[in-house]
Amino acid sequence: MMRNTLTLIFIFSLSSLFAQEPAKNMLEPCGTPAGISPWLRFYSDHKAEMEYRSNDTLWVGLQAHLLARDNGTGRFPFDRFMDALCRLNTDFAESNIQFYLKDDINLIDNSAWYAHTTIPAGIDMMLTNNVDDAFNSYFVGNPAGNCGYNLPYGGVAIGHSCASASDHTWAHEAGHALSLPHPFIGWEGKQYNYAIPTPTSVTYDYTYFHDTIDTQIPAPLDTALVEYVDGSNCAIASDLICDTKPDYISSRWTCNGQGMSPAIQKDPAGVDFQSDGSLFMSYADDACQTRFSPEEIQVMRANLATEKANWLGSAPQLGEITQLVNQISPIQDQVVPVAGTQLVWSSAPNATHYVVEASRFSSYALREVEMITSDTFVTTPALLANRTYYWRVKAFNAAHFCADLSESATFVTAPTSAAFEPDSEGWRCYPTVLSPGHVLNLEIPESWLGKTSKVACYDVAGNLKWDSKLLISGYKMMLQVPLENWQTGLYYLVLSNEMGIKRQALMIAK
Repeated sequence: MMRNTLTLIFIFSLSSLFAQEPAKNMLEPCGTPAGISPWLRFYSDHKAEMEYRSNDTLWVGLQAHLLARDNGTGRFPFDRFMDALCRLNTDFAESNIQFYLKDDINLIDNSAWYAHTTIPAGIDMMLTNNVDDAFNSYFVGNPAGNCGYNLPYGGVAIGHSCASASDHTWAHEAGHALSLPHPFIGWEGKQYNYAIPTPTSVTYDYTYFHDTIDTQIPAPLDTALVEYVDGSNCAIASDLICDTKPDYISSRWTCNGQGMSPAIQKDPAGVDFQSDGSLFMSYADDACQTRFSPEEIQVMRANLATEKANWLGSAPQLGEITQLVNQISPIQDQVVPVAGTQLVWSSAPNATHYVVEASRFSSYALREVEMITSDTFVTTPALLANRTYYWRVKAFNAAHFCADLSESATFVTAPTSAAFEPDSEGWRCYPTVLSPGHVLNLEIPESWLGKTSKVACYDVAGNLKWDSKLLISGYKMMLQVPLENWQTGLYYLVLSNEMGIKRQALMIAK
């Protein structure tokens, strides 16, 4: 389970946020080469004994690692990571396999790992940072020129460009981690040619991708039988799974209106066929992919029940989050200090944590503030003066990540000339420019806590406009002043009790 103390703040520069990250179309679909694990070979020979017959949901403990450059820039945004987790669990829903955050997200600042060009660099990253008894997943800017890859003894690496809410790369690599091969195993790196008779077998190498770290030089080779359309050799050919039909295409392809490959292939007997684009383990475009096959699901569940049983945890006692977060303050262009402003929102039932973002851009292309917290408020660092900021919140817990982001609320940072610094006792009142419906934020000396005070507003002629009793229940409070019938102009707020008097000039604007 996630601890309840994770609070993180990041300030990014626009020019470096995602610079040097390759676009999805510049990356290979998957860097996991051909290979049948010893476990899958054993399973294929002993299906009757190893089939996992329970339909209970299997909960897989996931350890997330989000990489950034040495200076902390380029990290995968938290809200996009939650969307990717939501997509992963949606993709695995039919299999009754679900992933939960076993512990806090691990934040790693290392430029060499963030954009690594070789698999050995990824091996170093994983062996240095892996958490035991968990499905370790690394989000990086460039995973060795691929959308992703799986190291059987390490974990999976996922590229930012291939981890949108509509991408299935993470599901594909998780399938590899649970012993699923590509349905076109043996054709990786080869170009199928319809004009050439299809061989009955193909060879492949799997350097770096054994079940252990040990590798051999020269690269180890293996042979895969090529699957026939009639399924006569499906139990011993290709991926050893009979309900994933033949597929010889090892490059990214777009499916036709029937979800099949436009490219016609022929098996070793000369029978024509088209590849099934619905399978997550194929190289069809993400828009084509919708499923794992029933036999693939049985393989993954059996793998979790045996070889990967240490990844399993108890079902998290956490409900789904269905209620949107509502921002409380600041909203509607309320004027706030450039630093130290509290962003406050309502709690969402079943939520344990919140992603909070603030940006000068309504698109959030640059997130000057990004936080994860277990509270329903955060305090901002120093922002630019005299700017409009947009902010939003997303609720989640260790097992549920699909809640929507809130609508954006706005605030305006005060001009640099505004007097927002607290006095020697810590008294501060803001914003000093106020409109009807906005609230005043009061920061009150600690010695005043528990005191019943009088709060009053006067116009410039000294006439009392409003007063009330106020119990000082915290050192930060919000005060609603009834401004609806007040004229635009200058007023004075006075807060007093036996400890003293505090004053603040206010400008009412409509």
